[in-house]
Amino acid sequence: MSKRIKYVVLAFIIILPFVLLSSSHAKPPKPGPHFVWVEPHVTPQGDVLPGHWKYTGPQKKGKAWVPGHNDRDGNWVPGHWKNVARPTANAHWVPGHYGPRGHWIPGHWK
Repeated sequence: MSKRIKYVVLAFIIILPFVLLSSSHAKPPKPGPHFVWVEPHVTPQGDVLPGHWKYTGPQKKGKAWVPGHNDRDGNWVPGHWKNVARPTANAHWVPGHYGPRGHWIPGHWK
C-alpha cells in the first residue's frame, strides 16, 4: 500500500469519530422565544425521552403547544403548535400530559 493511501486511511479513521459525535448530539434550533431545552431523561415509567424544546410562554389564542411525547407505538413525536377552536365560552384547554399509567393523553377542551 502506498504511503499516500495510508495517510488518507489514517486521516479518515481519526476524523470520522469527531464528525459522527458532533452531529449525533446537536440539539435542534430553538423554535422561538419562551422555549427551554429539556435534557434527555428517563420517566418514572421507564420511557426514554430524547432532548426536546418545551414551551413555557403565555397561551396563544386559538393555538396550543403540544409537547414532545412518545405515541402509542413508542415513536417520538416532536412538540408542535396545534390549532384549536374553543367549543364553548366557559371551556378551558387541558394540555397534553402523561396519564397515571404512563400513556400520553392529547390536549383537549374540558
